[in-house]
Amino acid sequence: MSAPHHDNHCPSCQSRRQFLGSGLILGLGLILPSLSVAGSFKQFNGDILVNGRQATSRTRIHAGSLITTSANSSTAFVIGNNAFMMRPSSQVKFTPLGNSRSSISTLRLITGGLLSVFGPGPKKLITNTATIGIRGTGVYMESQEASTYFCLCYGKVDLSANVNVDKTQELETKHHVGKNINKEGLIDQAGMTNHTDEELVMLEGLVGRKVPF
Repeated sequence: MSAPHHDNHCPSCQSRRQFLGSGLILGLGLILPSLSVAGSFKQFNGDILVNGRQATSRTRIHAGSLITTSANSSTAFVIGNNAFMMRPSSQVKFTPLGNSRSSISTLRLITGGLLSVFGPGPKKLITNTATIGIRGTGVYMESQEASTYFCLCYGKVDLSANVNVDKTQELETKHHVGKNINKEGLIDQAGMTNHTDEELVMLEGLVGRKVPF
């Protein structure tokens, strides 16, 4: 099983640092929390697709969107009371709650890396090898074909391997618990890698909240 790389071996880390330091937050600091919950991009860098079409920083996002980043792109965006930061070469598919355009029921990370902070309410997160049930929390995930890296940054989740979804691990923390889940269903301990507290603070700020640590 291949484990996630640490920052000094992470191809996206340099672009991530440039991304955070580039000042590309679209109106951040001018956006009130009540306005920041709209389904829209807050940071936009490179080539990004929404539902298979080339996006711009003004493209609207809703709770049923499919979002794809290329190898040279990364982005942060808000859907309802949830905020996300996508790494390069990533793809995520959202499923809405009923007919809502802002309430998410399911998030499927098809490939790549995604940092997420969620408002209250039950949601299901799915990768190639893991399923996670949440009720308002912060998480980072990397999905590969045969393995998943999952970090519960804070909050509480029910974690299970896809080969045995009826057997769950209950995780709860205020500051980062990492796991590796392989396609055979083995769940191993892992450290915190490829995401930062600074990024979490930024994402929570987009939806008018603060991190709990």
